[in-house]
Amino acid sequence: MTATPAVVPGEPKAHLLAVADVLLELAEDIEMMGEALCRDGEVVGRHLPKLQAIDLIAQKQRSLAALLRADCPVSALAEIGMEELKVRLTGLMECDPL
Repeated sequence: MTATPAVVPGEPKAHLLAVADVLLELAEDIEMMGEALCRDGEVVGRHLPKLQAIDLIAQKQRSLAALLRADCPVSALAEIGMEELKVRLTGLMECDPL
């Protein structure tokens, strides 16, 4: 797991950073579950689309965490690789003025 900056209580974005941390933890957990299931060839054979969905969930969680951690969510949104999230979230965020 990638180290994330510590959340400082009272910081203006502390709640968003804490949520980002939880999203990253969940992404790691679901990815580990998917990896474990993929070790069973029968499970893979019967449930490949669902296993791919598990991976997609983890990717979305990581992307959302990056948006929550960003100083400028608009710039961060442009950098994520999840086109579905880009389309869904474009125009809903703004950067704080410096």
